[in-house]
Amino acid sequence: MSIFGSMTTAVLGLNAQSKALGHISDNIANSSTIGYKRVDSAFETMVLQSSQRLHEPGGVTAQPVFMNNIQGSLTQVQSPTNIAIQGQGFFSVTKVATQGSSTLVQTQTGTVNSSAAFYTRAGDFELDKSRYLVNSSGYALNGWLVDPVTGVLHKDQVAPIQVNSLIDKPVATNTIDLAANLPATPKPGEKIPDSSIQIFDSQGNPRTVNFKWRQQADSSWRMVLDAPGSNTKPVDGTFTGNPATVTFGQNIAGQTAVAQVNVITLAGNNTNGQDNLRIGDTYTVKVNGTNYSLKITADNIGSIRTYSGLAGALANQINSASPAASVLATSSGQTIRVTAREPGTPFKLNTDVVSGTNTTNTIVTQTSTAATASAGEIDKFQFPQTQVEVGDSFTINVNGTPISYTVTAATYQSYSTVSDVVSQLAGKINQALGSTVTASSAGNILSIQANAVNTNVTSSATVTNSSASVNTMSSLPSVSSVAGVRQSRTVTLTGTPGDIGTQYTLSINGTAVTYSTTGEEMTMEDITAALANKINSNTSLPVTATAQGGVITVTAKTAATPANANTMTGTGSITLGGSTVDVGDTYTVTAGGTTYSLTLDNANINTYSTPNAVLNYFATQITAAGGTATVTGNVLAVTSDATATGTVSDATAYQFTLDQSAVAGQTPAHIGLTFGKTPETVGTLTNISTALVGTGTAVSAANQSAGSDANVTFTVDYGFGPQQISLNLGKYQKPGGLTQYAGEEINVTQLVQNGAPRGQFKDVVFGDNGTVMVNYDNGRSKMIAKVPIITFNNPNALQRESGGVFVESEEAGKPNFNDPETNGAGAVVANSVESSNVDIADEFTKMIVTQRSYSANAKIVTTSDEMLQEVLGLKR
Repeated sequence: MSIFGSMTTAVLGLNAQSKALGHISDNIANSSTIGYKRVDSAFETMVLQSSQRLHEPGGVTAQPVFMNNIQGSLTQVQSPTNIAIQGQGFFSVTKVATQGSSTLVQTQTGTVNSSAAFYTRAGDFELDKSRYLVNSSGYALNGWLVDPVTGVLHKDQVAPIQVNSLIDKPVATNTIDLAANLPATPKPGEKIPDSSIQIFDSQGNPRTVNFKWRQQADSSWRMVLDAPGSNTKPVDGTFTGNPATVTFGQNIAGQTAVAQVNVITLAGNNTNGQDNLRIGDTYTVKVNGTNYSLKITADNIGSIRTYSGLAGALANQINSASPAASVLATSSGQTIRVTAREPGTPFKLNTDVVSGTNTTNTIVTQTSTAATASAGEIDKFQFPQTQVEVGDSFTINVNGTPISYTVTAATYQSYSTVSDVVSQLAGKINQALGSTVTASSAGNILSIQANAVNTNVTSSATVTNSSASVNTMSSLPSVSSVAGVRQSRTVTLTGTPGDIGTQYTLSINGTAVTYSTTGEEMTMEDITAALANKINSNTSLPVTATAQGGVITVTAKTAATPANANTMTGTGSITLGGSTVDVGDTYTVTAGGTTYSLTLDNANINTYSTPNAVLNYFATQITAAGGTATVTGNVLAVTSDATATGTVSDATAYQFTLDQSAVAGQTPAHIGLTFGKTPETVGTLTNISTALVGTGTAVSAANQSAGSDANVTFTVDYGFGPQQISLNLGKYQKPGGLTQYAGEEINVTQLVQNGAPRGQFKDVVFGDNGTVMVNYDNGRSKMIAKVPIITFNNPNALQRESGGVFVESEEAGKPNFNDPETNGAGAVVANSVESSNVDIADEFTKMIVTQRSYSANAKIVTTSDEMLQEVLGLKR
């Protein structure tokens, strides 16, 4: 029987190794299956009979050993809906085809209403067409669901997780957090930019809340909250404005500019009736450092000729200069009158004369040639010099008759040398005494010969030279420059920038100019600048205005005429009293039954700038009419009419007049902010006042002690009912929130709100601790479920089914639904999947061992067969 027993045992061995190979084959085939748990083989011996005296072979059986409690490696993936378990436990899943049914699952701690009872470690879940989280085997992930109304997580039932919340309900804003530093020293005149934030009403519509800032004092600010579109306003209305005044300051009277006048006098000798202009003389007038010069030459002396001509030529030199001189010049006789082109602009004037070389001419008598029987006597005179001067006079006395030639400016260009003079003298002698003598010239030699033979000539020569003294130019100011002064008056405005409708009025000569504040002005300088601009825009006004700080300076466009008193007294001899005449003066003289009048204006004031010049005007007019009048100083003597009289109408100095008025405006509603000044509170918010919010809804908390919340609560209504919003500005007397420290610009560090618009589904992800989160495109997220981790006392005894799922068995025990990482349950790891816990190398090793064991068992079968053949062969 042992041979038959060994064969039976070997067959059992073959069967056991076949089962082990099947386990190995299943493991290797599923080595890449997500969440797969390998199956090992456990061999058990079968003993039919065994004692000290007898042992019968019983064989072996192979039983599967499930490794459900051994974790595979976790692999990170990109899908946000793939999850894995780090540690012990399983996911509860439901077959999609059966998820409509409901099953009461008995757990270790009670019962759970579940759609089915399947468990898996395969967490490669994705949304299917019905928005269930389904893994690759078609099983939907079960979880504890969140009540969409109450937001409560129900742990008494487990159901497939379905994403139904595709729209996120809008959230109305009820809190705004603001943290900013208001500048302690804002840039002067520059408005602090508004701050704004988008909030949401109860319908999810975007709305805007604007914050407008204004510094009222060093540590005091106005904050205006503006909510466009709201039926109720955080701040609204106005209050009686702050006082406003307009006061006058210094009034500076105007004065007309007077042009400076200098009179240049040319002086020199006159010889033989000729002004002693000398070739080479250079006459220079220097005005403000610029030279205007004229040099006497043989070419121009004929046109100049006299000192009067020289004065006129110099005046033309000045007037024709390019660039134009700063003065105008006129000549009269030997004087040049130099007048500033711009009244009130002084000039500096100097004169200079550089004299040419003077020649003193002589005549030297030569030895005479005595008379002969064939010729008369010849007398000769030598003129040794080469140049002659205007005014030089040469005289030759021939037989008692003097013959002279005088050098003149008119003839100098033609007869400018000694030989020319000798030639002219010879011609004049021949013209006068040609019947008795004959004169001839040869260079600088003059010869005189008696016409009759054996006749003598009596002759002599003399020279009268022009003066050798240097000509002069002298300059004296006849009218001093007087700078024009335009009347000006200062006006000071006071008030509170930020008030609306404050009116400041200035009346110039009865014309009112008013500026009404808009509330956007940052400083009093803005207000004064605006009023000054309105004055300047009215070009018909005789003034201009400039603003600096809170002061406006009103200045006349033109300088006024000074009111200098003048008189005209006397009969026949009229005296003009007063040292100065003015633009606007009217002077009248009646003589010979005719009335002559002169009114001074800006066009003629330079000509008639002195009393003497005015009287000379009348003398000229009377003389031109056939009368006789002369002027001496400030006296007009009318010799042709002893009854002549004069009158004067003095100009009055023109001055503009100013009147003023101010009307207080309205202070707009606002929230008052006060910042600390003490070392302990400096720069921090110490007080919020909503006393001036008008009909607005903004209120501040009564408790404003150090450390309490600095909140302003206001209500808006966009047509969907009142919506209360709390504006959080930090804490009183604490840094952070709203502060005022050094700086020139506002620095907003935080401006956020808690509202949200309606959201559309964006994606679903797994959060911490197994939560299932739905993300919306409005930036919000919502938990819709939580994934429980199911543990068993003996997970290796779970019954396997297709798709990598397990079902409860009696040996495994009852399931326990746990929060992740609770009661020994593993953690949920998002963006990961669990790989198979199969080790390929180990499986190949077991496969080799199984193969050899199988071969060995087969050898026993063949050996037993051979032995049986031997037994059967015994009968032969």
